[in-house]
Amino acid sequence: MGLRVLVADDEEDIREIIQDRLEACGFNVVTASTGAEALRKIATERFDGVFLDVKMPEMTGIEVLEEVRKKDTRLPIIIITSSTSRDAAIGSLAKGANEFVLKPFEWEELKVKIEKVFNIIL
Repeated sequence: MGLRVLVADDEEDIREIIQDRLEACGFNVVTASTGAEALRKIATERFDGVFLDVKMPEMTGIEVLEEVRKKDTRLPIIIITSSTSRDAAIGSLAKGANEFVLKPFEWEELKVKIEKVFNIIL
């Protein structure tokens, strides 16, 4: 498959779990631990999709989403956030996110969202 994606989450264990699962499915994964780092990478590198946590240091995932959408309306973006940020996740759809998933999540749930957003079968 070889799709190149960015996974941005300030929780290292979440980043690693998503990265491991995606790499096992054939994705090339780049990670970021802050919103600002994610935005810098999106501005300087090519990605086929992005996974953004809502609550991150320096810049929220929603702020990153808004900045990305000013320049690119087609880049697939999946918001990943805690259930306490459910309203923000739902609101992210109005701001241009393609999908969201609430933590804690099961891989099968995220897999379904990935298949839908990327139009692939894992």
